[in-house]
Amino acid sequence: MSASRLANLALVLAVTGWLLAFYGVMSQLGDPAPTVPRAAIESQRHVSLTVLLVGVMCLLCSLWLSGRSFVEARKRSLMAATLVAVPAIALVAGLY
Repeated sequence: MSASRLANLALVLAVTGWLLAFYGVMSQLGDPAPTVPRAAIESQRHVSLTVLLVGVMCLLCSLWLSGRSFVEARKRSLMAATLVAVPAIALVAGLY
C-alpha cells in the first residue's frame, strides 16, 4: 500500500477511533431503569466495552500508520498524529 493511502487511512482511523471511544464511554453513563433485566444490562456493558476497545485500537493503529507513512506524506501523517495526541493530552490534563 502506498504511503499516501496509509496516511489517508490514518486520518480516517483517528476520527473513527475517537467517535467509537466516545460512544463506548458515554453509553456507560447513567443508571438503567429498575425494570431492565440484569442480563440486558450486562449485555449492554459488554457491547460498550467492546466498542471502547475497538476505538482505542483504531487510535493506536492510526498512530502506527502515521509513523509508517511519515517520510512520504508528512502533512497528513502529522495531522493524523495530532488528531490522536491533542485530544488525548487534553483528556489527561482535564483529569488533573
